[in-house]
Amino acid sequence: MKKSVVLFLAILCVFTSGFSQDRISKQQLELFKKNLSDNPLLKDDDPDFAVKGISGKWNDESAVILCQKTTFDFDKKGISVGRRLGRNILGLLFALPTFGYSMVSVNSNNHVKILVEETERRKILLKDKFALDLYSVLYFRLNNDGDAFDARVHKKDGTIQKVSVEDAVKVENVKQVPEIFTSYTDNNINSSYRPLYYKVVMPDLEEGDILEYEYINYNTKTYDSNPDVKEFDPVYYLCNRSMPVNKQIIEVVMDDDKYHLGYKSLQGAPDFVSSSKGKNTYRWEDNNRDKMPALRYVNKYLDMPSVKFQVIYAKNNVKDYIFVGDQKDMKKNITDEDFSEKSKKIWFSDYTGEVHNSSDDEYVKEIYKLLKKRGAVESADDEYVRKAFYTIRSKTLYNKWSSYQFAKVFAGLLEKKRMAYDVVATSSNTLSNINNVAFTKEILWVIKYKNKYYSNPDEHINAAEIPLWLNGNKAVAFSSDEKTKVVTEVLPSSDTVSNVMHYIIKANVAEDMQISIDENAQLTGLVKQTRIDDILVFTPFMESDYKNYDGDDMWAGLSEKNKEKFVEEFNAQKKEWKEEKPKIMKAMIEEEFNHEVQGNVNFKIINDGRSFKKQSLIYTQNFNLSNMIAKAGQDMVVAIPSLIGEQSQIKKEERNRQTLIDVGYPRSLIWNINFAIPAGYTVQGYDKLQQNIRNETGSFVSTAQVEGNSLVLNIKKIYNSKYPDLKNWPLLVQVLDAAFNYSQAKIILKKVN
Repeated sequence: MKKSVVLFLAILCVFTSGFSQDRISKQQLELFKKNLSDNPLLKDDDPDFAVKGISGKWNDESAVILCQKTTFDFDKKGISVGRRLGRNILGLLFALPTFGYSMVSVNSNNHVKILVEETERRKILLKDKFALDLYSVLYFRLNNDGDAFDARVHKKDGTIQKVSVEDAVKVENVKQVPEIFTSYTDNNINSSYRPLYYKVVMPDLEEGDILEYEYINYNTKTYDSNPDVKEFDPVYYLCNRSMPVNKQIIEVVMDDDKYHLGYKSLQGAPDFVSSSKGKNTYRWEDNNRDKMPALRYVNKYLDMPSVKFQVIYAKNNVKDYIFVGDQKDMKKNITDEDFSEKSKKIWFSDYTGEVHNSSDDEYVKEIYKLLKKRGAVESADDEYVRKAFYTIRSKTLYNKWSSYQFAKVFAGLLEKKRMAYDVVATSSNTLSNINNVAFTKEILWVIKYKNKYYSNPDEHINAAEIPLWLNGNKAVAFSSDEKTKVVTEVLPSSDTVSNVMHYIIKANVAEDMQISIDENAQLTGLVKQTRIDDILVFTPFMESDYKNYDGDDMWAGLSEKNKEKFVEEFNAQKKEWKEEKPKIMKAMIEEEFNHEVQGNVNFKIINDGRSFKKQSLIYTQNFNLSNMIAKAGQDMVVAIPSLIGEQSQIKKEERNRQTLIDVGYPRSLIWNINFAIPAGYTVQGYDKLQQNIRNETGSFVSTAQVEGNSLVLNIKKIYNSKYPDLKNWPLLVQVLDAAFNYSQAKIILKKVN
């Protein structure tokens, strides 16, 4: 334990140097140049990028991707800590509450790491001013050793301009980085993983220029043990892009014949073929693909052409894809019965894939011993279950257990007390359904106890909370007795009462024609889950997290002398986070309200929503917004209704819809806005802010009235269900139109003579 803390602090000192700087530092610039020298990009000998022409049907498009190629190079390597883990402060900090699990694992099990080298190259024809504005800023990751980026512009006169990154600026909110600059094999961005991205402004772009850029990212997958079979996370690739694609290629390069590729093409997407580059290289090619249809509320991976693939490493040269067998199997879906049979086989059999981890039993023994020491084993069954759940969460914040590993360990802890449970198998509703599952890693496992569902806790999920990706899913269930029959069921679906965003906003006219905002936000259910990663970033919630599972604090086991030293270091780190947090919140506020924030953001967490007794996420923030007031003589025109945030604008081409609707989840969005009327003014035009749209899909209801010296606005927008009936699309558009029009409205402050 003590060695783990010392190692953490040593690495922390290295990785936090220059952290608070906005502009790329000299040290980072040297690393960038070194990486690009080690891995030269934009080579001219690739025939795929010798594009001769494009289809005439795209003459009216703003931009066309002439060619894009994504290459995945899979290789088994041992990598020391600090080289491929990246400069991820929060991730390293999470080593402390895991009582040495993560850092010990990192340093003693290098032989169980797999490295994926992902390279992406794009060549884009920019045809009008809109395209120039769209690509006026480029983004690149500089987070792991080896990350590299290069860009150039082919001018109309035949000259080539290289793009310099010397003036690159750090991206404060990495979730604002467009997907086309992120890698498929990178970890999901959350509160503990915020990779370092930079952005660079593109100078002197002109209509007709061809922009070309390429980046290489190195991503790792760590295994807790060293089984003969290792399964990579599946990659999901959409055929349609935000602009037409003349040619797109995926190449999967595998180190030797112990690696195997399985894939499934959906909605008419092409298949992989063996490449001429080698027997263990596969190529996927798609040509003349129109841009993504202009539709909102679409489950893209279920309703649009796509391909998903997975690579496994089988040391004994035996592979078993369970769901995807030969080429014929890749073309068809599976039945509920097939999914049931194969899921049960995986749970009970000696299947040798990554999901069967020999260390699971050891985790059960260790955690049960810890629970017994804390007195949880003697407590009531429901309390024992909750403490077992939160103890697992505390152990896995950094390690990122799979849902299978969580389910095996959690089930093992229930068996220790001979408590009956059911095993539930399903898939993520954002990526798949149980009928087109192709790989074992697509199965999500849940333990059902007393009609409550316990899923992999991730960083923030509470006991018996059902996350967004499981909400309302079709699933199969069976008991711990292998002889029992498998049944099909639907997981509980939350509703508009449990999924609530409630903003209480006080606004007034401040100096320099700004609007001062005091905001109190309370988020519950799935609304909380979709926002919590962003809200808690750079917040040391792990410091008191032990209270949720009746455990030891993060400094347990240290001598007073060492504790004093480490606490001092940690407090210094928290000071840096305190400086960085307002920058993140500022970027989020500007994105939400579409107005520029002037000055500082004062932000405070009231309740982090991560405990069983207090599951609401509550926070306050104070900030000033500019460009909300326009002068009209002595009067003022004020965009107070825009405080409900940016609303969906349904364009003409979206109104005649043929694609199924997916709004994410049912929810209620509530705004109570109190605007202080400045002395010497009266309010006009607020009568237009009375709305009452209600139908089968949802509602948008608002009231407006003057109470004393305040304009009081109460607004409520509701989505009734996740999947509105397609025939009711015009009804949903009524609700969306009402909300958008409201957000664009203005009030008039009339000067009193």
